[in-house]
Amino acid sequence: MTSNQSGRWLAVFIVALCTTLFAPAGTHASTRASVKHTSVGAARSGRVAQKSKRSEQRVGCLPCEARAARGRKGSRGKRTSAANLPCHSKEYLDPKIRKSYRAALVDMKRARLSPKVTSYWRSSADQARLHRCSMSRSCRLNHPGLYRAMPPGKSVHEAGFAVDIAGVAAGPRGAKRLTPKGRRMVAIMKRHGFNWRYGLNDPVHFEANPQSYGYKSVKQAIKRNQTVCEVKLAREAKRPGRLRVNARAKARLAQKANQEKRLRAIASPTRSRRQSSKSSA
Repeated sequence: MTSNQSGRWLAVFIVALCTTLFAPAGTHASTRASVKHTSVGAARSGRVAQKSKRSEQRVGCLPCEARAARGRKGSRGKRTSAANLPCHSKEYLDPKIRKSYRAALVDMKRARLSPKVTSYWRSSADQARLHRCSMSRSCRLNHPGLYRAMPPGKSVHEAGFAVDIAGVAAGPRGAKRLTPKGRRMVAIMKRHGFNWRYGLNDPVHFEANPQSYGYKSVKQAIKRNQTVCEVKLAREAKRPGRLRVNARAKARLAQKANQEKRLRAIASPTRSRRQSSKSSA
């Protein structure tokens, strides 16, 4: 390195040193403030971005969280909405026919028969699903035990007056034959008011006539058992006070009628005498 080059580098170093040492304080403060401002702004922007990201994730997962919360509450049994529960239990039958059905089960047990009941009461939605499946050839092939199902609003299963019992007949579809156990089951069910209505065309089906148990029609029984759920029926069964009130009201009406008759007899003694004289004559 020559003397000229070393002198140039020395001059540059001195100038730079002077500018840093003798520069005004405002410039240093401004540079520091700007650096601090930029760092604070970057931090704030990062926080805002993180918050927005979290909010987007929460908004996207709100339905999932709600479903999970409902599932947790329902599993614990603390909060179960009535809309999610079925109207009746799986083994529900109309209270008017339930006693006869239980008596039939007792007789089957005494005869050493173990019936396998596959269907009791059905909701109209389940009946519609079965009806659609029975009308489809591919669905019938996938469900060989399914026979022709009635459309919704016409099945006695919806009324709670029918049961399906497996093992009554054996053999392929179209060539069914009644088994010895099935013959005894049919006899016991008929004895207790359940008809084997369709025979071998639908060997599992047994039903009772709702009109024989106080209903005007099957439609009325369906409407009753599709709208009045088992919880309400249990509450009504626990309130015998209504029957007592009705009996008391009838007794009071009879007493009033007797009192009116007595008052009429006292108010018109001449009429009673004339009637007695006519009767004696």
